[in-house]
Amino acid sequence: MKGDVGHEGVVLWIGKIDGDRCLVSETFVPVQETGPLFYRIPDEEVFRILQFVGDRGLVVPAQVHSHPQEAFHSCVDDERAFVRHENAISIVVPNFAAIPEDKFAVMARFYRLHATSLWRKMDQAEIARVFEFE
Repeated sequence: MKGDVGHEGVVLWIGKIDGDRCLVSETFVPVQETGPLFYRIPDEEVFRILQFVGDRGLVVPAQVHSHPQEAFHSCVDDERAFVRHENAISIVVPNFAAIPEDKFAVMARFYRLHATSLWRKMDQAEIARVFEFE
């Protein structure tokens, strides 16, 4: 991400969806414009990502993005998430993602998009049940 320069950033988790489980097979760092309080994926990059995953029969079940301090899903995050499908997952990491790798699961906040178009915070049991990494 962009923690080393004090900018927000986003990484996409690519894989497949099996029911309500995310089978993550790879990560993808898109071309993005960033600043201390935002990131934006340009339209041409969105099209490239969609082609990349579509050609492989994959999807983007989750995104991971950073915030300057607290990890929470802001109103802007709600509206501008890259992943917008039902059961999409948005993970927010504090401190511009400049955190110890072994603290990721504890410090990050996980949110799931429900059919009502509301992002709801996931608890630890749901997180453990949903993710599988290949």
